[in-house]
Amino acid sequence: MKKILTAAVCLASAIMLCSCGSGGGLFAKPEPTPVPQIDPAALITADDVAVNAGYTPVIEQSQTTRTDNTATVMYRSEPVGQNDPVIVTVTQYTDTIGYEQIFAQYEQDKAARTTAELVEGVGQETFIAFPSIHVYDRGCLIDITAGSGSDDTQKNLLKNLAITAAGRLETIIPDQTGGKE
Repeated sequence: MKKILTAAVCLASAIMLCSCGSGGGLFAKPEPTPVPQIDPAALITADDVAVNAGYTPVIEQSQTTRTDNTATVMYRSEPVGQNDPVIVTVTQYTDTIGYEQIFAQYEQDKAARTTAELVEGVGQETFIAFPSIHVYDRGCLIDITAGSGSDDTQKNLLKNLAITAAGRLETIIPDQTGGKE
């Protein structure tokens, strides 16, 4: 009887210790994995713009913003107007906005573009609607506007920037978040 009572007291003590405090334990409420805040200037750097667009850019501070789950960076030439700007916008999932909503936004954008051309091998799903490329990957939407026109040179510029951005995003968010394979 003493052994059973001792075992019951030990078990009860272990359960109380595991469930007390806010630091964790067996019955602690799980903490969600924090969603990293994606900086579009980390996905496409000034050096990337220089290599792909052919000019040394500066960041236009007045056009570089963050609002809720969307961030934008704009690179421009110096002097202003010498070359086309490169604008990178990232819309990402958060703890309150699911990746399903981000993908639905991507699908709406694609449906609204009658000239959308699907691009294989970039992110989880990608389309070009000149002068922009739109990438859905890892629960995020990356929109890149660069250059002007709609020829193969423009397409290569957009694809190269998108490949770079998606590759960097995949190192920031390494799992297959976003439900698309």
